[in-house]
Amino acid sequence: MLWFGQFLWPFLRITGLFLTAPFYGSSLVPNMVKAMLAAALALSLAMWLPDLPAYPADPISAIFTGFIQIAYGAFLGAAMQIVVAAFSSAGEIMGQTMSLSFAELQFAGATGGSSVLSDIMLWAGVLGFMAVGGPVWLFSALAHSFAHGAGVAPISSWASLASLGGNLFTTALGLALPVLAVTLCVNLTVGLTTVFAPSMNLLSIGFPLLILAGLWVLVAEIPFLGLAAHHIMMVCTEALGRMLPHG
Repeated sequence: MLWFGQFLWPFLRITGLFLTAPFYGSSLVPNMVKAMLAAALALSLAMWLPDLPAYPADPISAIFTGFIQIAYGAFLGAAMQIVVAAFSSAGEIMGQTMSLSFAELQFAGATGGSSVLSDIMLWAGVLGFMAVGGPVWLFSALAHSFAHGAGVAPISSWASLASLGGNLFTTALGLALPVLAVTLCVNLTVGLTTVFAPSMNLLSIGFPLLILAGLWVLVAEIPFLGLAAHHIMMVCTEALGRMLPHG
């Protein structure tokens, strides 16, 4: 029972992490591969971690402890999911502003279509997350969460995860703000133009100008995406540190 607990608690916490974390929880990775990777990582942690509690003889206590481990791992992964969600939300805002909301991608097995710009920015967020070492930091945080056994941080410290919602919208709006400003200027220009030349309306020149101007600003913004990814990554890392148990 002691050896089983030494392996089971890290395995369950890693399983919860794989449910919500970016890169680790990607739907493109087969579930069998995820299960084998979780088992391999749990086995390596079981050899390195200090003594963990044994598997309890009471089944109710075992189920409750296992549920806590999965939920805690999922919360740790959700803290880093903010990085990718911020970029995806920025792409959604840009697409709505540039009148590209009708441009969607359809994937086999998906419940619905996804916006093209949202999907592009999602992959930009995943690549930025990987470039700044997000997967390594996330697994390191999970390993250090066992520094004081299988316990978790107090519920009050998990409130830092809720505060990341504000950072998500702030970062998404900051990334989309240049496109919003340019499209506003284009709309104002087209609106004034239609007063003097009614034939040059929104349908004839407005949509092409909106799309071209928005894409031009988006391309010019690419060099700054790395800085945005690093900033939101540091914010999420600080929140993740507050969610780790301290003793």
